[in-house]
Amino acid sequence: MFQMVIPKLSMFLLLNNKITLVLFYLIYYFVRCPSKPELYFCSTKKKRVDRMESLHKKHMPLFLLHFGLIQSLLQLFRPVNTIIRKRITISAPHDGQIIIDMTTNSSKKNVLLVHGFNGSSNSKYIRALAYILDKEGYRVFCFNARGTTTLLDSEVFFHIGWTVDLKVAVDYILDNYKGTLELYGFSMGAAWVTKFLGESIVNKRIIKGGAICLPFDFSKIEKHFNNSYKLRFYNRLLAHNFFRYINRNWKTFSKTGLDLKEIAKCRTIRDIDNIITKKVFAFEDISKYYKDESCVHHIKNIKIPFLILNSKDDPVIPEFTIDIEECRANKNILLVVNKWGGHLGFLKNSFSNSLADDIILDFSKYFK
Repeated sequence: MFQMVIPKLSMFLLLNNKITLVLFYLIYYFVRCPSKPELYFCSTKKKRVDRMESLHKKHMPLFLLHFGLIQSLLQLFRPVNTIIRKRITISAPHDGQIIIDMTTNSSKKNVLLVHGFNGSSNSKYIRALAYILDKEGYRVFCFNARGTTTLLDSEVFFHIGWTVDLKVAVDYILDNYKGTLELYGFSMGAAWVTKFLGESIVNKRIIKGGAICLPFDFSKIEKHFNNSYKLRFYNRLLAHNFFRYINRNWKTFSKTGLDLKEIAKCRTIRDIDNIITKKVFAFEDISKYYKDESCVHHIKNIKIPFLILNSKDDPVIPEFTIDIEECRANKNILLVVNKWGGHLGFLKNSFSNSLADDIILDFSKYFK
């Protein structure tokens, strides 16, 4: 009799423990997860910020997606609508070429979207936003860094501060299409857009810009990657993606005299940069390169309305690297820091809806 009761009691306690865990999670999800973004902006912009509804609502991440790593991974599988685009090939310096995919909308409101590291115009976050902006009446241009959708013609590729090709794309759009232009970059593309708009005087037809998941300071991020086993795993994953890019273009890179087997042994981004980036772009010291080419130095010089959107749980760009004071010092900057979103995720109440898309659209409409 006693032997029969013990298994039943164990099952009862186990079931109760599972129910308790589920209840605790539901309480946490519905009480702690809903949140409004933190906002940092010049007080003179308050009326315009007040019109941006996406910034003043409490948003919920999709169920079970309030973890930054999960957001970062699942955005890769986000369903997106099909959009018709035509492809343009543009010559670039150093025997290069870049590809731009553009929508067929004939609007005079032009937008250029710039992908992140290991991305392209086919990245889900680019295609989803392009579809939304196209439906809102924008003509959308989607940038492809050299060597991503076509093979490299020369060993010159790109680096964290490489704005040469972005300038080529911008000049092409301004020379061939009428109207205004807005630039929005993601991750490394965000760094390019930020640096481009801050390092020189821009054409008056460029009226706005934005940076999603902005890596303010690569020297801080690189050190952060070595702090724990989990972070070293991210570093190794990024290094693997970097190697895939190099391997895909190895016919060209082989002319540099480098050894592919040695590059394949690299376990960090720094390892690869020390071998190939340092050689191709003649950087003397990689630590100095990370510091000097970081876009944080150019934020103060941005002269047009500029959105920066980051999340606190980004596994790639940690919260402590978000330079709030540098953003506050520039009246043109609207800094939005969300509690959740991961890296390029921001998936909210459905798998296809991104808070980042809502904020970008609101910013484009109302922030001046």
